Amino acid sequence: MTDLLLSPSNLWFSIALTAIAFIAVLELVSMLFGLSLLGIGDEIGETNADGFMGTELASWLNINKVPFLVWLVVFLTCFGLSGITINGISSLTFNTALPKLISVPVAVILGLFITSKSVFIIAHLLPSVETSAMHSDDFVGAVAQITIGRASRGNPAEAKFTDNFSQPHFVLVEPIEPEELFDKGERVILVQKNTHSWFATRYQ
Repeated sequence: MTDLLLSPSNLWFSIALTAIAFIAVLELVSMLFGLSLLGIGDEIGETNADGFMGTELASWLNINKVPFLVWLVVFLTCFGLSGITINGISSLTFNTALPKLISVPVAVILGLFITSKSVFIIAHLLPSVETSAMHSDDFVGAVAQITIGRASRGNPAEAKFTDNFSQPHFVLVEPIEPEELFDKGERVILVQKNTHSWFATRYQ
């Protein structure tokens, strides 16, 4: 198995599978500090309808059905396993792996196709992480609840709110007041979009 993963013909596929393990470690480490990478990935869903998220390709890929990090992990998995499978079949049939110029593009196409179908199923099995493409301006005034971590100025925590279409969204929030703190379970109002998070005020 190790020889298969370390084979030069499977280099890109092994990198993809290794990246999944790296993302998993980062998620575990971030959770120890009360954060989650899923909240960051959800910002992909805020792209407006005139951008990539509004294209037919994005719709076909189902990239706006789940947080982007979830979609990325599924794609890397499908891409890596597809490439290794393709080279495995080629080695058994022709006693040699396919050239990278052939195996990588084929694995990308096959990986995107499988990802599209898989994410569609995942979105229905896990409706709690389903997202919809909305402009970030639509989030202003939303009442969110802190789900992971303790938010302070410069140290955002994850919060969840539900839009008018009953779709939940996960965002990173921090107090708009420098000395204020938001603990897990508290409700806040989203006030202003920051670079990587939202400024919020306490819900009275």
